[in-house]
This record gives sequence, structure tokens and C-alpha cells, in this order.
Amino acid sequence: MGIYKLLQQNGSDFFSNMRKYRFLLVQLIRIDILSGYKKSFIGILWMVIYPILSVIIWIILNGAGIIQPGESSIPYPAYVLLSTSIWGFFIGIYQTTSQIILQGGRMMIMNKFPQEVLMVNKIIVHLILFAIPFVVNLVVLLLYGVQLSWTSLLFPIALIPLLLAGLAIGLVVAVLRVVAVDVVAVIDEFLKLLMFLTPIVYTPKLNISGLSTFIEWNPLTYLVGFSRDLLTSGIFSDTQSFLICSAGAFVAFVLAFIFFQTVGPRVLERLVTN
Repeated sequence: MGIYKLLQQNGSDFFSNMRKYRFLLVQLIRIDILSGYKKSFIGILWMVIYPILSVIIWIILNGAGIIQPGESSIPYPAYVLLSTSIWGFFIGIYQTTSQIILQGGRMMIMNKFPQEVLMVNKIIVHLILFAIPFVVNLVVLLLYGVQLSWTSLLFPIALIPLLLAGLAIGLVVAVLRVVAVDVVAVIDEFLKLLMFLTPIVYTPKLNISGLSTFIEWNPLTYLVGFSRDLLTSGIFSDTQSFLICSAGAFVAFVLAFIFFQTVGPRVLERLVTN
């Protein structure tokens, strides 16, 4: 009952704060989107160029026989472009969220507004910036003859567990980034490695004994694979595993959010004193 009341109180405070600080939220979103590209000559086009350059590298490696990704239901260039975009969706929300206190802590203290405002700001900005290169994904899929079905419309919903997983890790690391730098460095490096331990540039059916076992127990295998198959094939693959991992991501996010709200203010004080 205590946990239920805590969740209820946190939820009530959260929505109340969003209404109260909605003008600030809009301004923060505007600043974040414009500031990242206003000093660049081609500006926002980098969001399209970066994923394409990344895919070209993997295509060259595949063509040279350096990597053997296994058989996929769609052409490899389209497969790796979509997979890396989905991975970027996960890792991107982690990276932005994990910097909340370090980058916005002093502003929160000086202006006295709730820290979850910054969290929502990062989520909305992340979704907007993801939508632009995702259009490139759709164009590439159509050019390669991939037939999209009505179930493909559920693709954005299928990404929600990945968003929650990235937020859960990011909120915890946001606190640790101030008080335990060495631990955060390990987590950052592990997440970079994790991309190569998840079916992103190769298929889940890769026949390598040790790696196959890790892929099977890796929750991201199902969170990424389900959304990818839903968009490209219109099928619900490994539904039970996806639902279990989604439930785990939701629980992890709730616990991380409570941790962030509880410990975050204390960490802010330490940030100022340092």
C-alpha cells in the first residue's frame, strides 16, 4: 500500500508540475532543438547524413566479407539502417537523460523548478529529432520493395518499452554521474559494447555459440526485434518475450523515476557545493 500511495502521489505531482511549467517546457524544447544545429552550415540535415554514413560503413564491411550478418527478410542496407535507427532511439534517450543533472542542475537550483520538467523536455526533443531521420528509413524501405502493412502503424507504440528502458538507465546514471564518475564510465562503455551484442548489424539467428546465448538472454533482442519485424514484416515476433521485457522496462522506469525524484534534489546540493 505504501508503494501504491507513493506512485499515486508522484503521478499527481508530475502532471500538476507539467501544467504549471508548460510555458517553460515549450521554451526549453525550442532552445534544445535550435541550439544543436544553428552553428552548422547544413544544420538539421546532419540528422539524415549521420545514419546514412553509418550504414555505408556496414555495407562496405558486409561486402568485403568482414562481417556475416546472417539472412534477413529484407535487403541488408535497409535492415541495418532501420536497426541502427532503433538502437539510436534507445541509446539517444539514455545519453540525453543521463546528463540532466550535470547539464541542467544549476539552472534548476537558480530558477527553482521541478527536475522532471527537464526529463519531459528531453523526451519530447528526442522524439522530434528521431522522427526526421525515421522518414529516411521509410523511404529506403519502400525503395527496396518492402511492403508495409496496417500493423506497421503500431511501430511507434512498439518503441515505448525501449524508451522506458533508456529512461530507466538514464535517470539512475544522471544521479551517479555526479557522485560516482567511475561507475558511470563503466556503464557508458558497456552500452557502447552492447550494440555489438544485440542483433543490430546482424540477425538474431547468427550461428555463434557464445554470442547466440547472450542474444537469447538479452532483453534488447526482443525490444528491438519486435518493433523491427512489426514495421518490415507486419508480424508480432516473440510476443511473449517482448511483453515480459516490456513489463520489466516499465517497472525499471517507475523505480528509476522514484529514485531520481528522491535522490536527485540531494545530488543537486552536492553539485553546487562542488
